[in-house]
Amino acid sequence: MKSVQKMSEAESEVMRVVWAAGGPVTSQVILAELNKRKDWKPTTVLTFLTRLTEKGLLRTEKRKKVNYYTPVFSEDEYKHLETRAFLETVHEGSVKNLLAALYDADDISPEEIEELKKWFSER
Repeated sequence: MKSVQKMSEAESEVMRVVWAAGGPVTSQVILAELNKRKDWKPTTVLTFLTRLTEKGLLRTEKRKKVNYYTPVFSEDEYKHLETRAFLETVHEGSVKNLLAALYDADDISPEEIEELKKWFSER
């Protein structure tokens, strides 16, 4: 299984913009989108893009004088890798242990239990 470095919450916000772009995207486009909900300076966004590239989550391609950023993993692939890492680290790789922990802590509603039963029966 591939492993990836965990993203910070702020890095996740940047990655959501990159994933939503659907292809290579510039820092200017990322900053414009983030500025709709954050008041980050361009240097802050560039720092996050550098970190994400160093973590192996983004690929950077220079075209003329502009950097284009492309995700190495799709959002679903990243979620899968993170979930697997969490499962291995915290629940010894056992989905049953994870569900039991959620159930024992009353974190699963009766409706969710029914949804899970239905989901498992359809698999």
